[in-house]
Amino acid sequence: MRFLIAFAAVLGYASAGLIAPLVYGANAGDVQAAAIDATVAAQDNARALGEGQARAAEAVLQANTEAVRQAAETSRDLHENAYWGSVAASQNYVAAAQSQAAALNGAASAVRAAQLAVPAVAPLGYAGYGLRSAYGLSPYGLAPYGLGLHAW
Repeated sequence: MRFLIAFAAVLGYASAGLIAPLVYGANAGDVQAAAIDATVAAQDNARALGEGQARAAEAVLQANTEAVRQAAETSRDLHENAYWGSVAASQNYVAAAQSQAAALNGAASAVRAAQLAVPAVAPLGYAGYGLRSAYGLSPYGLAPYGLGLHAW
């Protein structure tokens, strides 16, 4: 019997704890605590939202900065390649002109050598003694090619 009375007392106490807010109304301290908790939770959510937006804006700014840096680097590379390409083209032009000048000089030297190798016949009255040869005056009075011959 004592067990039954104790069980009824515990059951009554537990149900009174559950039913008391409905019977007596809300406790002012509990209502204030709940309002503070809701306000803090709302502020935390707003702060988290603001921080998320700030991180997103920072990520966008970093991405834009990186894109501008890459575009500037690409532009600089293009201008540098164009500059050095024009320098190389100028150098190739100068080298071609020098090669052409060397070729013309070689051709002129070949013509001169061919002219020196083939003696020209001069009239006897012009040649005379002390002929001039390709080597200058002949010490013997006759050119190495014979009387009347002259190599220019």
